[in-house]
Order: sequence, then C-alpha cells, then structure tokens
Amino acid sequence: MVPDEDVLVVACGGAAKNALKIINSEDDDPWQMHQAAMEEFGHRFEVLSSRFSTVPMDDPEKIRQCMEGKRVVVPFSILGGDVGTDIIKEVIRCARDIGCKVVSVFGIPMGWEPDRRERAFRALPEVASLSDCCLVVDMQKLMDVNLEFDTNRFWKAFLKMSDNLIRSSIWSIVEYMQGPFFTVFTERMYAFVVSTDVLPVNAVLRSWGHLMFDNNPALDSLVIMVGANITTPEIEEIRNRMVIESGIMPEVIRRNDPDDSKVMIFRAVRSF
Repeated sequence: MVPDEDVLVVACGGAAKNALKIINSEDDDPWQMHQAAMEEFGHRFEVLSSRFSTVPMDDPEKIRQCMEGKRVVVPFSILGGDVGTDIIKEVIRCARDIGCKVVSVFGIPMGWEPDRRERAFRALPEVASLSDCCLVVDMQKLMDVNLEFDTNRFWKAFLKMSDNLIRSSIWSIVEYMQGPFFTVFTERMYAFVVSTDVLPVNAVLRSWGHLMFDNNPALDSLVIMVGANITTPEIEEIRNRMVIESGIMPEVIRRNDPDDSKVMIFRAVRSF
C-alpha cells in the first residue's frame, strides 16, 4: 500500500540524506539520485542538507510552502551534526506554523562519537517538546542488537545494514499514518529499535533488552510492528511473552509489507 500523499518526510542533515540513499558523489547528479531514492523508498521526501537540498534551507517560507496541504510532517535527523540538529528545529516550527501534526524520527549517534552523541542528547529535549510525537533510535543499540563484530563484520557492513533498517522503518511509520496513529501512539516520546529473526517473538525479546533509556521505567504504551504475514498465534505469543517480560500488554500491529523477519518495538518513555 502506498502511504498517503498528505504525509511529508523531510530528511534533515547529511546523515539522514545518506540513510535515504542520496550519497555524496561528484560523479552523480543529486537530483537524479533523489528521484531514484524516492522511487525505491516508495514515497516523496524532501532533503535539507549542506551538500544537497530540495528546498532552500535558509528560507522558512519555502519550507512552509512544501508542507502546504500536508496533514503530517515526519522530520528525520541523526542528531548531533551541525546541520541536522539545527535545521530540524526549523522544519518542526514551520510544520507547526501551518497546522501540521509532527511525528519526528531522531537517531542518536554511535558511542564512539562522544561529542556528536552528547550534542544529540542535549538537543533531544527541545526537539521532542516541539513534536507531537517523537520516535528515537539509538544507533549504538541498533548495532548491538543486529550486528556482532568479528572477522567478517565491519563498520561498512553496519552502515549498510542500519541505513536499510532505518529507511524501511521510516516507510513503515509513514505507512501507518493512514491508520489511527495517534490513538495507538498516545505518548509524546518512544524509544524504538528494529531487529530481525526467523521467529518474531525472539526478535521482540532481543529488542526489548536493547532499547535506549532502559533505566527509565516504561510507561504503559508499548507498540510492536510485525510483518503482514505474521500469524495470529505468533501475535498472541508475542503479547503473552511481553506481558511476562514487561508487565505491559503491547499493541501488536501488522505492517502492510510482507517482511516477516523485521520487528519494530516502540517503548513509551517519559518525555522532557
């Protein structure tokens, strides 16, 4: 199913642009790359970055114009960089100015980028407070749950894997805007992580132990997205195991894509 055209994704900063497959290259036309990336993504998105922008970054009026007629704006940034951290605030403000709902997707940089990671955590309270709902993924946790380093596992492998997971996760989030998003995602802030396993319940249990803010008591909202072909008995097993593990009855929803191996788990956490 193609997501609604009244939902707009805005990639803010170079890392977000790269995750959506617009990689810096002097040999390629960035506009052609943007078109190809949108076709692969399956939905239109705008880009605001220092190397390539589809909308002038220094023109709030142009930014607001690209949002006209939209119901929901989904800004996406890996926080911590100069451009992505600053411009996403302007994007959110522009969306709020014209009455759009804002569902922000934020990434927190890896543990071996301490300066960027610290800046991301400093920025998070402000950008979270500006959003109607924010979904936060810790790239370190994403790596920990999905990739073990050995002689055949390197940083480039993680980058490719994480970009694919993040890109498909944003598509799933955008797709769900067609349904009752704000009646399921009832809290302002969720930590999320994506994992894959032949058995969905194993992916859920492994993901639960790798969510960020794990020292913060969970709120009562726990949302789990599974593939379209997951069976009812598998969903019931996920619900039962998570009640035992967390004491919370999760909302388990099927995505429209048939990627059975991918599980997304969203844990509500106290906002700032």
